[in-house]
Amino acid sequence: MERIEVDRDVMSYVVDITRETRSDARTQVGVSPRGTQRLFETARTRALLDGREYVVPDDVKAVARPVVAHRLVLTADARVEETTRDEVVGDILSAVSVPTVERRA
Repeated sequence: MERIEVDRDVMSYVVDITRETRSDARTQVGVSPRGTQRLFETARTRALLDGREYVVPDDVKAVARPVVAHRLVLTADARVEETTRDEVVGDILSAVSVPTVERRA
């Protein structure tokens, strides 16, 4: 799996997403460093399954909900408002700037 390259901008993108889970007002507990690592690993796996030796932002977006959502603990207010963890992840994905990564053929 180490042969699957992760561009520095994509690394920053993953970190930004997980950082936002910790600062979002609807979360009591966000993604831990271990969860951040799992997001990297799962994005790498998706790239491999797609036949690429590099991760693109779409890999991260595709796996973020299943990797991140179950790791969140929502605040009592968020639960009362019937906010879902998937909604929180979706909002974070919409808010975090997506890097442009160019790859050579």
